[in-house]
Amino acid sequence: MWIFTSIGFFSAVQKPGTNFLTIRARVKADLDQLREKYLPELSPSVGHVGSDYPWRATATHPQFAAALVKIACDVQYANFKDEVSKQQGKARALRYHKVWSALYDMEDEGPSTEQANPWAKAITGGKKVAYGGVVFDPQGRVLLREPKNHFDGYVWTFPKGRPDPGESPESTALRETCEETGVAATIVCPIPGEFVGGTTINRYYLMQAPAGSGSVPATDPETQSICWVTSEEAAGLIKMTINATGRERDLKVLKSALTERDKRG
Repeated sequence: MWIFTSIGFFSAVQKPGTNFLTIRARVKADLDQLREKYLPELSPSVGHVGSDYPWRATATHPQFAAALVKIACDVQYANFKDEVSKQQGKARALRYHKVWSALYDMEDEGPSTEQANPWAKAITGGKKVAYGGVVFDPQGRVLLREPKNHFDGYVWTFPKGRPDPGESPESTALRETCEETGVAATIVCPIPGEFVGGTTINRYYLMQAPAGSGSVPATDPETQSICWVTSEEAAGLIKMTINATGRERDLKVLKSALTERDKRG
């Protein structure tokens, strides 16, 4: 896999006959930054002069996966190329922009994934739209977050937030889930329906995550704690919310998420 990040560009592969990943880079400094900031377990860099990737190091699959979670939760910028320029200089940002330019017309090759979303693109009534996730682990437990100081009367609720300019619904939901809970989930499908809150129209995705994963990122200013609970326990915790509109909304979200999950076995 190719990975473009604000600290470097990497290629991750599993060589035949090995049970670990080889993390490859064109520039040694990229591996050094990865090791220093996100993956301390990364082995020392080894030079391979004359190859496509002159510098290589190794890590286990779980170690690399944990590093990717950290990288995802550290995304706090509105423009990737600007962040690359800040972290690595304008020359590197220009190289990344050339890659983006080559992919610019990709949408002409097939239908957009957003066509599968069940919601209308236009929002009426003056409210903003927010996207979030209802996340389940392999044991069937659901993820809830506790807002700091029980903001706006919420005690336990689901992660969600508004999109950044140009951000897709899917990316918004995944980003907000990761930022507010530390969980790097994957989308299963949209949850049908729109759920009205006090200030936003809320749309959710059914998501899957590894067992018991997640911890509140230190940089998140909005979440006090998270918990994995059964659906029955989730309903009880949601009922603790004193914001009546939000409480009823979240109970409806939970019910719809369980229905969608059960339909898919």
